[in-house]
Amino acid sequence: MKRDFFKFFVLLFLMGFVGCGDKNMEEAQQEEPEEVQKLMLWSYCETETQQEGLDKLVQGFNESQDKYQISWEYVPMIDFNKKLTFSASRDDFPDLMLVDNSDMESLIKIGLLADLTESLAGKISKEEYYSEVWKSVEYQGQYYGIPFSCHNTAIIYNKQMFREKKINVPATWSDFKRVALEVTKGGSRARYGFAMPAASGEQVAFQFMPWILSTGVSGQELADEKVLDAFRLIDQLLKDKSMPNDCMNWSQNDVTRSFLAGRVAMIQNGPWALQELENLGIDYGVFELPAYVCQGIVLGGENLAAVEGKNLEGAVAFMDYYNQEEVMEEICQVTRNIPPKRELAKDFGEKNPDYQVFVDQMEKGISITSVNDWKNVCQAISDSLNKMFGSEYNMRQIWQQYKDEILR
Repeated sequence: MKRDFFKFFVLLFLMGFVGCGDKNMEEAQQEEPEEVQKLMLWSYCETETQQEGLDKLVQGFNESQDKYQISWEYVPMIDFNKKLTFSASRDDFPDLMLVDNSDMESLIKIGLLADLTESLAGKISKEEYYSEVWKSVEYQGQYYGIPFSCHNTAIIYNKQMFREKKINVPATWSDFKRVALEVTKGGSRARYGFAMPAASGEQVAFQFMPWILSTGVSGQELADEKVLDAFRLIDQLLKDKSMPNDCMNWSQNDVTRSFLAGRVAMIQNGPWALQELENLGIDYGVFELPAYVCQGIVLGGENLAAVEGKNLEGAVAFMDYYNQEEVMEEICQVTRNIPPKRELAKDFGEKNPDYQVFVDQMEKGISITSVNDWKNVCQAISDSLNKMFGSEYNMRQIWQQYKDEILR
């Protein structure tokens, strides 16, 4: 009897030991850390402040959790779409991209960007964003990313040159033409009154579109006869010699350099130009784009988008991190970009008074996505202005060519 009881006790002990062993093994397996998932972000941001901001954003996200590890790669804008088009397979693609808002629709149509509508539900409140800015990530009612930053253009002017001539900033086209002529100076130290980036492509279209909208047309009425007045404005500035023909070769950076060298008194440019002016101690000011029938403002910017077929969960986690107000505010302070959230943008303007004009114009602008067939419009504007800056021309012929391209 005792022997049977002893065997029974030993059996219970062994069963308990084995059970504990299994439990300990299970706990050990559960405690093993998950393999960190690598994420890649592509960006064409090239200024020092933009890259510093991305470095800070990536570092902050990586330190905020241990499931993902993201890094970013610089891809020049001129090579961006080419690299996407000619990559051998989707394996070569990144998980996320910083995309110019004008490129969103075309990338969506070819199936490159992932539909994030369900993934972003409950995480992102689009009501916090400027409505026109949010439009750039929305297509046929679905969401394909979140706005990362936004901007528009205004007139940056040399305060000293204005003081010397005792003139005030112009608010209308007629005053603008007069002021541009007054601050123009000939001779060995020639100076132009105004310059805008007019190198071919989307850059010149983005600069010229506000003048077109100022004639009172919408983004769907770009062949209206009213638009001719915008071309006549440029025509007058060129004839007055208050605007250089060299603009046809100038990028946004070239225009800024000409302003820094004192060759131009006023330039049309965006907030990205201000950091360099601040660093060099230029006495500058910023005023809103002059009005004609109305004021025309076009909103640009970048969006965070996820690539179809890549790590969608990781991409959304990164967007969710950037969507936090304290994160977005900090990164935009570093990059000197306007936050796409309305309240954060207002705070940004108060903290950075030189940027206030750009913030004020955000409420008045339309997104590029509100312009019908933007790519075709860019080509029509670029072709027309290129002829105006480059050679003798007939204004009516320029207008007819532009209108034919818009309507085709």
